[in-house]
Amino acid sequence: MDATARLGRAEQGQQKQKPPVWLSNLWQDRGTHIVFLLGLAIAFIPLWFMMTISVKSMGQFMVKPLGVTYPLAMDNYVIAWNVLKRSLLNSFVMTLVVVVISIGISALSAYVFALFQFPGRNLLFWSFLSVLFIPGILTFATRYQVVEALGMVDTYAVQVLPYVAISQIFQIVVLRSFFAGLPLEVIESAQVDGAGVWRVFLQIVLPMSRPILATLAVMRAMGFWDEWLWPMVTVFKWELRPMALQIFYLTSDIGPHVGRQMAGYVLASIPLLVLFTVASKQFVKGLTSGAIKM
Repeated sequence: MDATARLGRAEQGQQKQKPPVWLSNLWQDRGTHIVFLLGLAIAFIPLWFMMTISVKSMGQFMVKPLGVTYPLAMDNYVIAWNVLKRSLLNSFVMTLVVVVISIGISALSAYVFALFQFPGRNLLFWSFLSVLFIPGILTFATRYQVVEALGMVDTYAVQVLPYVAISQIFQIVVLRSFFAGLPLEVIESAQVDGAGVWRVFLQIVLPMSRPILATLAVMRAMGFWDEWLWPMVTVFKWELRPMALQIFYLTSDIGPHVGRQMAGYVLASIPLLVLFTVASKQFVKGLTSGAIKM
């Protein structure tokens, strides 16, 4: 009896000494986690240096360029904000317009390609798809000639409309693939209940496509926010500059002050960080929804 009791207590002791399941899984996948942590370090260490340098005076930067120094030179952000505030507003408004117009047009086009039958549909779609293989830089000069002939140089329209146009092909291909995978039973039931084409599109197709629409919206916003080459050759007025182009001229506007330059970079990064934080769940869901499959 005593031996049985001692054996039971020993087994209980061994059970209590077992590590938690999550800790065991963490140890078993340690290689993957190490690689993941290294990737995070590579991504965030430059951001850390940018933020620490952004609150340094030139004297502090010369003495200790990478470490934290006191007092913090917060006036760097005030000066950078005064230089960038107009271009940040320009980029915010134009990005919103680009996302709404480009996603709206491509969603309508993809809706037609996916759910309507008409002669030459497949030929037209594959013709669209073939345009993706043409590098955008090859059409750069042609685009400039077109907008110059239309009198659009040095306007907001020259920054918005060409970007909306060149974004259509990829978005139509992705959305058409996603719309084609939607359950037809739901759409047919709505049509039986008397729903028309627009009602099906607005109340059924679009709500069911929120993940991929959010993914494309984030990709389009990030792409337009960072665009500087096209505005450099088409925009010359200071008040029309987008943020990315103003960042390019930041050194000439505020001088060779590294701390103020980094403060400008931090200010320019904040809207994208906020956007991705708000839309990250839908963005990841859209990437894993299988919409990229052809």
